[in-house]
Amino acid sequence: MTDLFGPDGLFCNNLSGFEYRPQQERLSQAVLGLLEGNSGRILAAEAPPGVGKTFALLAPAVTWAKTTGNTVLVLTSSITLQEQLINKDLPTLSEVLGLDVPFGLLKGRSNYACMRKASELGDEGLLSFNDKGEASGVILEWLALTEEGDLSEVPLPPGHPAVERISGSFRGCLGARCPYRDRCFVQRALRNASRWTVVVANYHLYFSYALGRGGAFPVPARLVLCDEAHRMPEAASSVSAVSTRMDDWIRHLRRVPSPGLNELGAKTVGYDQQKTLDDVKSLNRAVRLFFERLDSSGIKNGLFIEPPEELVREGLDVLDLAAPVIATGRRFSSYLDDLGPSGEEMARDGAEYLAWVQVLDEMGQAFRWCLDVSDYPDWTYWKEDGALSSAPSKCGDILPRAFGGDDPPYMVAVSATMAVDGRFDYWSRETGLEPDEALLLDSPFPLSEQMELLVVDLGIAVTDEKYDDRVCRVVRKLCKENGGASLVLLSSTRLLKRVGGYLRRCSGDGYNVLIQGDLPKVELLRRFREDESSVLVGTVSFREGVDVPGDSLTQVIIDRIPFPHPDDPIQRARRDLEGPSSFVKSVLPNAKMHLRQAVGRLIRSYGDRGRVAVLDGRLLSRRNWRVLDSLPDVPIRKIRVVDRSVDTTGGV
Repeated sequence: MTDLFGPDGLFCNNLSGFEYRPQQERLSQAVLGLLEGNSGRILAAEAPPGVGKTFALLAPAVTWAKTTGNTVLVLTSSITLQEQLINKDLPTLSEVLGLDVPFGLLKGRSNYACMRKASELGDEGLLSFNDKGEASGVILEWLALTEEGDLSEVPLPPGHPAVERISGSFRGCLGARCPYRDRCFVQRALRNASRWTVVVANYHLYFSYALGRGGAFPVPARLVLCDEAHRMPEAASSVSAVSTRMDDWIRHLRRVPSPGLNELGAKTVGYDQQKTLDDVKSLNRAVRLFFERLDSSGIKNGLFIEPPEELVREGLDVLDLAAPVIATGRRFSSYLDDLGPSGEEMARDGAEYLAWVQVLDEMGQAFRWCLDVSDYPDWTYWKEDGALSSAPSKCGDILPRAFGGDDPPYMVAVSATMAVDGRFDYWSRETGLEPDEALLLDSPFPLSEQMELLVVDLGIAVTDEKYDDRVCRVVRKLCKENGGASLVLLSSTRLLKRVGGYLRRCSGDGYNVLIQGDLPKVELLRRFREDESSVLVGTVSFREGVDVPGDSLTQVIIDRIPFPHPDDPIQRARRDLEGPSSFVKSVLPNAKMHLRQAVGRLIRSYGDRGRVAVLDGRLLSRRNWRVLDSLPDVPIRKIRVVDRSVDTTGGV
């Protein structure tokens, strides 16, 4: 890899602005060593900002793939990184290496239109979304022209209900039984991806196949590059989660399609339309009764551990009433199988009914799962208003299945924040993956010369009623002192509203205030980059994906050590599972990792300068937590808040 990444290598000589970084060369050599069979199957690497990890991963991967004829799968969690890979990194790399590298982005199923669902928009005149059928007409015109079926192309606002109505998710997918299977945009996208050397996808899509009902990922790859690998457990948990909501039931039961059977077919299947409608009405009443009982039972929102017997009985009533409706649908499906090709027209007419029954069956399975709390002790169950949900308490037992099999692929897991206290133990416990080689790279930047850390002791507990006001005043003082150019990261939406509103009311401070939720994240970041004196106020989602080098960001303010909320159902369940060691084994490492992600927003290039302020004196007072040890070794200054004043003279 020296001939590519070395001081006199291909990239230094052919890429404008490329600088030699020994960390980048080391990472590329480690990837090549893995592919040459020198270091097992799994490589885990922490590569801080500025290392150039994307090229370090892709250069050896692409050259190996072109030599061997294998496919490389790149998994990420963010759209921003996917767009960078497709629009910039892969084209540049292919050009410099002089290789023809077919590549592309494989989006999640819900990003593509489902032709069967779209056909329902015009079955009986244009379906209206309170617009006299205008949106349905727009979609049907678009479908007649589109080649990819990518819903982002639809000339309607993002999130429009008509667009969501036709998304090609797994739910309601008839697969080989679908009369529109030859025109399926999802299958077309998968066929295209099978011809690429490099396939870019997100974790959610990958796990929906590898851990969900989809089975193995449909594009086999001998090498999987897992970028943003600290997000893997979160994505696996999200895909595996199960929920049942009253609103979903009521919406689904509102309209019952007909299978379109003639008299003989109905008799053979045992389908009686009036009986089906009566059964659905009874099911609707039972569902409403169950969820009303759930919300009035005195069970608080949060962990759902021991449902009352009466509630369980009413839940079983729901399942009993759904069973005959589902059974009739299954008999209809078997009837079509028996007819074979001669039943194609009947299958087309009954497709909507088949999909409706399939969704009802899936909803019933989810309902049963969420009710059987005692059968799955490794899962967390919790209640919300009108809903029950469940998710794995830990993903370490399920995630390895996604990368296993008889002939598992090579795997490289990399992130700017994977290690805790210089070790990969926490990541390994959370993922269940044991790396054969672990590589911990240092930052290419002289951080001790570029930044300082301010530890602000607010002198008040988080639970104190004056806490929010004090945070507001301290944040304002720091932003005013810095002349704006600040990213403020807060731990709750409550504090977001308080601090954001307070800063806006102080309009005479000379900077523009941008608040998460006012605009899409992409637009907020664009304005933040362009206005060098602005302040951007956000919550946890802004710890990642904020890459603003230069004078627009010279200060990051973090309200406290980002411990997970103690009442979070999964956190409570983990405390019960892990016992007294839970804080040291999972809570504290998790907080350290998230804090490092937030701190990492500041220095993105050699020219960056600034400071990070953490409004939590426990960084210094709770030395046994060793939180500071997980942060860059930079000058530290202690700030003490005295009543309504801020003393910035202290130093550490």
